[in-house]
Amino acid sequence: MSLERIEITPFAVIAGDVLQQRRNGSLTVVKPPQTRVLYWSQGELVMAASTAPEDSLGHFLVGRGVMTADRAREMFGGDPNAAVATLHESGLLDLSTRQTLMREWLASQFIPLFSLDEGTAAFDDDEPLPPEQRVFVQSTAALFIEGIRTITNGLVLRRSLGDLKRTVEIDRDSNFRIDALPLTDAERRVASALTQPLTIENFLKHVPGESTTVSKVVIAMLALGVYTVVQQRTPTPADYDDMQRDLMLLAAIGAEDQRSLRAVALSKQLPNLDHYQVLDIPRAATRAQVISVGDLMRKRFDVSTYPPAARDSIAVILRRIDEAVEVLKDPMRRGAYDKLLNTRGRGSEATIQQRLTQQMIAEQNFLKAKELAIQGDYYGAIVLLKQTVNFVPDHADAWVLLGSCQERNPRWRRDAAESFQMALSANPNNTDALISLGDLYRAEGLITRAQTCYEDVLKIAPENEQARSRLSALKKK
Repeated sequence: MSLERIEITPFAVIAGDVLQQRRNGSLTVVKPPQTRVLYWSQGELVMAASTAPEDSLGHFLVGRGVMTADRAREMFGGDPNAAVATLHESGLLDLSTRQTLMREWLASQFIPLFSLDEGTAAFDDDEPLPPEQRVFVQSTAALFIEGIRTITNGLVLRRSLGDLKRTVEIDRDSNFRIDALPLTDAERRVASALTQPLTIENFLKHVPGESTTVSKVVIAMLALGVYTVVQQRTPTPADYDDMQRDLMLLAAIGAEDQRSLRAVALSKQLPNLDHYQVLDIPRAATRAQVISVGDLMRKRFDVSTYPPAARDSIAVILRRIDEAVEVLKDPMRRGAYDKLLNTRGRGSEATIQQRLTQQMIAEQNFLKAKELAIQGDYYGAIVLLKQTVNFVPDHADAWVLLGSCQERNPRWRRDAAESFQMALSANPNNTDALISLGDLYRAEGLITRAQTCYEDVLKIAPENEQARSRLSALKKK
């Protein structure tokens, strides 16, 4: 299961990812008190179900005057996923009319989701619904476009646009062509105006048309994969200075010393390599492999075997090797690093400014997550807390709250235990984590482990009544 908070990742982006990756399964969207489940087959929307009675197919058909309320309750009172098959089996109306009504009903479930400003979305990869339970949708892309057209909330519109500094271009491998999409003439002119890579900000400024329309076209083209985000960087004067220094360094080493030249080249690549790439090991490498490869690389880059001109580069390499080994050989630090890496993706290490921004976002997410947990929206809190600990792996309080939310679901107790352990790795004196971990062990019947946790709390805080009472209850047993 993948979880997303709609305040962070708008629905247009979430659903667009399902469509572009041609996923099978169900997307559950929760905004209390309502829950909707969208079913997908190869990235195509095929069915929707809702907890709200007014969203049912029966209620829709009553509203259209097709049947009475009593008849609707009789026909559609069972499994909501059987509604399509039930309608077809009833023989009511002709096939074409039934298909049209069901498409309109499905659109009424799907289109309003694009305007959501908060909530949680969870995707489960699964086998697609059998054909007899599906609604035949002529164009999922058309539903996307219509849904994005209906967005009137300026905040949702801005969030759906994402980072305006991103550079976008036409994706020549997209499943959709602009001339084949159900766009208005004005929308098609806007979509076709992207003839070269541009930042979203510049595109919005310079493309003729009403700004809201242009924004919605960009959102739709990104959601459908017609536009793709590209990486583009313009050299700065500092880059040219670096190039000059590199040329001087290479001249000092000489073209014959290929070993030193390769080492210098590696030192220049290090800012773009993660710890696994530095050591050239797979993500699944064992602790013993990490240490062994680290030792071999230190010998390979023995500074005494390189000419003086290359030694600064060798020192940079050795520092990165040491850093990589220290992080990856420690299970707790490696776990936190992997989660940060998964958030950022393989590529360049975060800059200081990026880390500061991440810390700010993490703290905001943590505060919001506490509010959601109090309100009982544990899934929403988990989404925010996972991003918090990915950005700030040593945020002990966030790990504790994450574990507290995860343990609400019996299937996630192992994840909760790992979260409490991560909190203790960040702060060994966190008594809340120790008590929570002890409670989790006690619930699983691991009495000795639970007792140890409570005893550790009393070593840190001898007057802690929670630990004292729990320990007393265990000893009585």
